[in-house]
Amino acid sequence: MSDFDESALDNAGNWSADAEDTHSPAGRARVRAQLQADIEAFLQSGGQIQELDTHFQSGASRKVEVGFNNRSM
Repeated sequence: MSDFDESALDNAGNWSADAEDTHSPAGRARVRAQLQADIEAFLQSGGQIQELDTHFQSGASRKVEVGFNNRSM
């Protein structure tokens, strides 16, 4: 009836055929497990993790520059 190839519809929602599912509970568990393994490998190789205060800022607040026609940009 139709020459349309429906085999490509299996991955229709993905940008690539090997895109990983990171939004489902199982996908999130895989991401957490990979992160934990990466942290352990980092620490085993001599890396250190430094905890920062929750209010830490990289620099002082800066004033918004005035641009065209005295409007902030």
